[in-house]
Amino acid sequence: MEILHITVNGKELNKMVDPAKRLVDFLRQDLGLVGAKIGCGQGDCGTCTVIMNGKAIRSCVVPVMKAQDAVIETIEGIDE
Repeated sequence: MEILHITVNGKELNKMVDPAKRLVDFLRQDLGLVGAKIGCGQGDCGTCTVIMNGKAIRSCVVPVMKAQDAVIETIEGIDE
């Protein structure tokens, strides 16, 4: 387990995580943010897309520790 420092939808967090976990699984399982879906699991379909440091990324192919000190915005964080 490692400590992940991350900002998600404007909230700064420090969480213990399994470094082998995918970012999409961290968002869904650890934070309860289920807007990013798991589709193909290979980064092709885009259902897992989130914004990381201002760029759209496929969170199913990103190890959670690649998001260390990142700013993540999910669909739940987008204002209507």
